[in-house]
Amino acid sequence: MQKGNAAYIKTINKKLILQCIKEGKAITRADISKRLSLSKPTVSTLVNQLLEDDLIYESGNGQAANVGGRKPVNLMFNSKQSYIIGIDIGGTNVRSGITDLNGDVCAYRNFPTQQHLGKNLFKEIKRSAESMKDQLKIDDKKILGVGVGTPGVTNVAEGIVLEAPALRWKHFPIKERLKEIFDLPIEVDNDVNISVLGEHWKGIGKDKSNLIYIAIGTGIGSGIMINGSLYRGSNYSAGEIGYLVTDRVHAKDFHPVYEGYGFLESISSGSSIGKQLSDKIGKDVTAKEAFAFYKQNHKDAIEVINLALENLAIGLANYVSLFDPELIILGGGVSSSFSIIQEQVIDIMKRYTPRTCEVQQTTFGKEAGIVGAAALFLKEQDTLFNI
Repeated sequence: MQKGNAAYIKTINKKLILQCIKEGKAITRADISKRLSLSKPTVSTLVNQLLEDDLIYESGNGQAANVGGRKPVNLMFNSKQSYIIGIDIGGTNVRSGITDLNGDVCAYRNFPTQQHLGKNLFKEIKRSAESMKDQLKIDDKKILGVGVGTPGVTNVAEGIVLEAPALRWKHFPIKERLKEIFDLPIEVDNDVNISVLGEHWKGIGKDKSNLIYIAIGTGIGSGIMINGSLYRGSNYSAGEIGYLVTDRVHAKDFHPVYEGYGFLESISSGSSIGKQLSDKIGKDVTAKEAFAFYKQNHKDAIEVINLALENLAIGLANYVSLFDPELIILGGGVSSSFSIIQEQVIDIMKRYTPRTCEVQQTTFGKEAGIVGAAALFLKEQDTLFNI
């Protein structure tokens, strides 16, 4: 066997063993050997290397196979061996956190985006990261790298945000700016793409290979996972569901609520729902207030929200027909009114789709983007960790 092939097989086996230990909670060398059909000497050698790397540890004694027999030692995954910095840059807030190798958020910070956007945004991101490292009493040696989510279309290969209306960015060199503050490996992607990665790793999309995450907030975007892999498209703009045209009649007179936003966004996004109702009643209201009015049977709120949800349902029906996902997850600010959305959207979808598809609300809170950014880093970097 050639050296290169032997090294590759060794790395693959090491990954499999580490994954086995992660999934097994407490597992012995003999269990690993049986489960993976690897020889005991091979398992023993690679386990010793993982112990030296501090990626696993031995935990007490297991159950004895025979009365009076020697009790085997259990192996456990050391999720605190390394950490990842996850950053979610949103139009309203920048959320950052440090996760361990299990994706658990060990430290969290946030600050308002617009207040820092034109001047010291990246200095503030750096300050947040340093503050979290101090809190956890760790330095860069313990950090594998940085994962970052940004709104808008992002050229992942070049690290450039092509357009992010919420941040007023066009062809913005996000990765280059991040390298000025972090001397670490960096991975960048669209914020909704990292959301679907986070759901697949730690959320309700776990163990599902075909998954769509749709964020309904100021705009509407989606992340698409096909056969366990993120689908970005040929120009990194796959999943721009906000641009779907869901009504031929209304499309003739279409004018975006905000420059750069698409047809579906201009009817069904949170900002659009708020604006449409504000125009009708002559008073500024938010989407949250619009849904509250809806619950009170407010005539104008019912009209605006019914139209928004009908168009959203048609958009989701198109997605189900095209991608045949196992699950659609709804996130973003508008998803907090999920009970109303679910009530209307599911029935409309059933009329237009060849098969039904489960639609659920995200179970993640404010830390969603941080977990997703960490998932992005581990997915894109060639590490021992399979997620």
